[in-house]
Amino acid sequence: MAKKKEGAPPPAEFTGRIARLLLTFIEGATKPLPEDDKLRKQLYEMAAVVRKGVRVTPATELDKTVEEYFDRMILEQNFARNGRDMVKTMVLEVIDTTKSMMSSSGSFDEGISKCTDKIQEAESIDDIIEVKDFLVGEMHKVREHFHGMNEELEKHRVATDTLSKKLEESEAKALVDSLTNVLNRNAYNLKITQLVHEFKRYKEKWALLVLDIDHFKKFNDKYGHKTGDQVLKSVAGTVTNTIRMSDSVFRYGGEEFVVILSRIDDQSASRLAEKIRQEIERDYYVDGDKKLKVTISIGAAIISENDTESSLFERADKALYQAKENGRNRVVLDI
Repeated sequence: MAKKKEGAPPPAEFTGRIARLLLTFIEGATKPLPEDDKLRKQLYEMAAVVRKGVRVTPATELDKTVEEYFDRMILEQNFARNGRDMVKTMVLEVIDTTKSMMSSSGSFDEGISKCTDKIQEAESIDDIIEVKDFLVGEMHKVREHFHGMNEELEKHRVATDTLSKKLEESEAKALVDSLTNVLNRNAYNLKITQLVHEFKRYKEKWALLVLDIDHFKKFNDKYGHKTGDQVLKSVAGTVTNTIRMSDSVFRYGGEEFVVILSRIDDQSASRLAEKIRQEIERDYYVDGDKKLKVTISIGAAIISENDTESSLFERADKALYQAKENGRNRVVLDI
């Protein structure tokens, strides 16, 4: 039996798959980098060398999973950055209010200046919370030394408590809807902006579905909001179980959901939307001894060259309106 020649190059298929995975990592790593970043340029040069030297295979499920990971990471970073800047602004406003209330004096004025410096240097919510604790401590000192300023100090205490609650809410705030456990509207707004930008660059089509539970207000009025909430959770779960791993579902508001179908054409989008509709229609919800059913109407649109975030949603929403006008419990695709 002939022995395998030592030092022989690996099979072309293996090399191609490794090259595709490497390109996926390079593309994910360059997304958050500024256009003029030196590392970004070096990574693009490496990608060009790989494409020139190796026949790259089509994307596998692993490649798509890696790409989704980078997208999710960028989404979470953007959301955290926006939340941090908002909280920093709130804290600085409280500090400015405090300085205007108090005359400049000794250690208090020095402490407030330190707060301002720390807030401006803060890189995370934890850094800001640390400053908040310091600020509360400074206010206790002021209360001890300036009994004649009780009214002003009480106003500041209320402002500080309000700030503390907002900080706690900001910590707890996430991209997930608390009732249905799917992504929320904040997550949708970040994701849709990113995807529209990527389409203009890569020209890879995807679809937007707008789903609305038919006659949900009447359902709520008849069976109560508690049962209505159970239906919302069940619909969200059914949609999640029906779409692909690369797709995303968001609760847009009330009984309205949005689904993003990645890498898809008109016919496939229409088939998947119809499958979602059928699964919802087939399902039922137990309320005591009753089996309750709901249906949904779906409007769908495939992104086009001239679309913006708002125009794409308007097209899908218009298709949803047409589905309701045509009798509900149906899918209408805007082509």
